[in-house]
Amino acid sequence: MDVEKGKRKRWETKVISGRVSPQMYQAVLDIVNTGSYVDVTDYLRYLIRKDLDARGIVLEKEIT
Repeated sequence: MDVEKGKRKRWETKVISGRVSPQMYQAVLDIVNTGSYVDVTDYLRYLIRKDLDARGIVLEKEIT
């Protein structure tokens, strides 16, 4: 929290979009609907973080 302004700091985000087969889309929805993830975006962020970590790519600390 930004104490000086009394507001939360905002972070810049970008949008990633891609096409998947109907079967892959349904599989992703099934995974999300188990309750392990808030939504599809949450699941995709998890997968990207896991892949980046496996590749040894370190990002700046994210605000979560």
